[in-house]
Amino acid sequence: MPGPLPIRTKGLLTLVLAAFVVTGCARGTAAHGSPSPQAFYQTAFPSTDTSGELEEVLASLVRIRVSWSYRTHIFHEDSAPFESEVGRSDVMDRAEEIVDSEQTRAATAVLMAHDEGRSVLLTAAHAVHLPDTLVQFYGERESPPGTLRRVRSVSVLTQRADWVVGLPGLEPFQVLAVDEVNDLAILGVHGPPTPLPQGTSPLPAQAGEPGRLSWGSFVYVLGFPAGYPMVTRGIVSDPGGGHTGAFVVDGLWNEGMSGGVILAIRGDGSGMEWVGMARAAAARTEPRLRPAEDAMDRREPWAPYEGPIFLEEVRHIQYGITLAVPMDAIRRFLDRHRSRLRAEDWSVPSP
Repeated sequence: MPGPLPIRTKGLLTLVLAAFVVTGCARGTAAHGSPSPQAFYQTAFPSTDTSGELEEVLASLVRIRVSWSYRTHIFHEDSAPFESEVGRSDVMDRAEEIVDSEQTRAATAVLMAHDEGRSVLLTAAHAVHLPDTLVQFYGERESPPGTLRRVRSVSVLTQRADWVVGLPGLEPFQVLAVDEVNDLAILGVHGPPTPLPQGTSPLPAQAGEPGRLSWGSFVYVLGFPAGYPMVTRGIVSDPGGGHTGAFVVDGLWNEGMSGGVILAIRGDGSGMEWVGMARAAAARTEPRLRPAEDAMDRREPWAPYEGPIFLEEVRHIQYGITLAVPMDAIRRFLDRHRSRLRAEDWSVPSP
């Protein structure tokens, strides 16, 4: 039987095995790790400073607030009017109860242009569009089409106030154009012919191409959630989804972010582009019982509540699912209304 190998031979064998392992790993990496071309928009956290560009974009965003009141006429099912009777003047007299309610909504708007005190803003339609009348029916979900339905309640808009925070003074706005399908609205503000506050300017970002977003594209989302100027980040999913080209971002969402700007970074790192608008967050609804609006102010402490109870639907935000309006839809919307609005002395730029 041969004896143990000399020490010198053992060392040589170890070096040969080590070299084999190293070269074997190197060959595997070369075979499977060839670099791929950079996507049109970056899919990784930016390696360069973007604070200056973000600050410029934030200077073009303003907060908007909408306050309104509805008067709701509630009917008992046995004596409720039919759907065809809603427009009659005597219908409201048959209401069993009348309830007044007030609400306020906040959102973000993009300053598109400012000239001689006239400012043009872009925001989400759902933030500013309020129907004059809302009608609910008994058995609304179960009734087949064509069924003669009885009216449960009729809510009539009685008061509305619209304001822009961030322009000279606290200026009211008017709705110039609305696209409910794509959730877009153009607003006009006619204030004094004074310059914009220092640091405020129309949106400087170049319009991008949302069709060139990729799965995993890195984006910034800017707006006023809960009234705070904020920058958050997200990752794009389902780019070019559906026939509208809308996409989804996993950025966090809070009330007030609707109408915010979504920016993507060009793959070569040369700057950022405006690829969409933050529209809404995914949400689920659940029923909830509540007392009358002012019931808790009138009741005695610890006394049982014996007043009327109402059923309402409450929406709960599913954080991390932000729906976006693509830049292509924004561009088409502005193009449709540009000529008419310019004839009315509102300047609508081409993004």
